[in-house]
Amino acid sequence: MKQLQEKYHVSVIIPTYNRSELLNYTLNSLLGQTVSKDDFEVVIGDDGSDDDTYEVVKRYQPLLNLKYTYQQDKGYRPGTARNKAIMNAEGYLCLFIDCGIILHSTCIAEHIRFHAAGNVLHSVVGYVYGYDHDEASEVRIKSLIDPFHPDISIERLAKHEEYLDIRDKQYKKYNYRIENLPASWFYFWTCHTSAVTSEVIKVGMFDKNYDGRWGVEDLDLGFRLSQGDRKIYLLTTAMAIHYPHGKDKQERKMEGYENLKYLHAKFNTPETKIFVEKYLEASVGLKDLNETILKSTNQAIQLFE
Repeated sequence: MKQLQEKYHVSVIIPTYNRSELLNYTLNSLLGQTVSKDDFEVVIGDDGSDDDTYEVVKRYQPLLNLKYTYQQDKGYRPGTARNKAIMNAEGYLCLFIDCGIILHSTCIAEHIRFHAAGNVLHSVVGYVYGYDHDEASEVRIKSLIDPFHPDISIERLAKHEEYLDIRDKQYKKYNYRIENLPASWFYFWTCHTSAVTSEVIKVGMFDKNYDGRWGVEDLDLGFRLSQGDRKIYLLTTAMAIHYPHGKDKQERKMEGYENLKYLHAKFNTPETKIFVEKYLEASVGLKDLNETILKSTNQAIQLFE
């Protein structure tokens, strides 16, 4: 395998806020990676926790190359917390995961393998089992997950179609090739993505104007990382679990809509226009933005044939 540059191959960037138990699950999964501990570091961006998050961090500091950054609690600011972590990162790659994401033992190795093949400009969307289900379904998912044995847990989840990545039906429609879709950035959810650190910095990292409301700051970064010669690829061999935790989906949906309007005002493309117009029609965001775009394009072409 070609050796990536910088002090570490990978900097795992994890934002967190008062979720020490979930952070424990995530950090434990990093202990079980097949790559050497010397190949990656972990940089935690704490968004102002006042629980025992730092105690969890201290337990893992002797076991991982772990850095901890903290910012005062001034409301929901995961993008800014990530930026602070990025500026402390010494890895060739940034692997963005959320607190509560549990990685398969080969996950970091798969991200390294993709980028070491010469995909310098390109970014990756990893595969996430068990994401974003209702409360009753979350209880069933938890019964299949042992947070301290992610590989076995993923084997169990993979046997149930409803627990595959929530985007899997869309991925399947495109033969799991998203890099040439008109809006590949639509899938750039930073619960599990990777990109070359220098490219993330070059495009401006996360936009702090999304602070205060949930969502879309990752899609904005994905949009910028997919311009020009850059592409976003799906890497199904990089697997992880989203450990269920309660959230107010309706509130998030409305906050996401406000942030989405900012995204469209910022970039003002036909794709972002469709996203804004169709967002509220789906239960959580738009079910398949790329299909909508492609249908609209095809209809426009037919008018001129």
